[in-house]
Amino acid sequence: MPYVTAQWHTTQVPLPQIPGRDEVASTVSAVRGALPSREQLLFYSGLTAAAALSVIEWPVAAAIGIGTAVVQRTASRGNGQA
Repeated sequence: MPYVTAQWHTTQVPLPQIPGRDEVASTVSAVRGALPSREQLLFYSGLTAAAALSVIEWPVAAAIGIGTAVVQRTASRGNGQA
């Protein structure tokens, strides 16, 4: 007479390493460096609000925002090289 046996197979799943204090501090400083300044954030928020309230059209707001970002990036690179 046939019989059935049960077999259990387990898989080892490696758990990710918890980052240490130095890795967290490094990540936080990198994120802070990538964020715009408070003045830039206010400018872009105002520009977004003006476009959302139809004070200016959104393509104009996008052009102003992109142009401003390019000028600021160019100016900061120019200051860094001098």
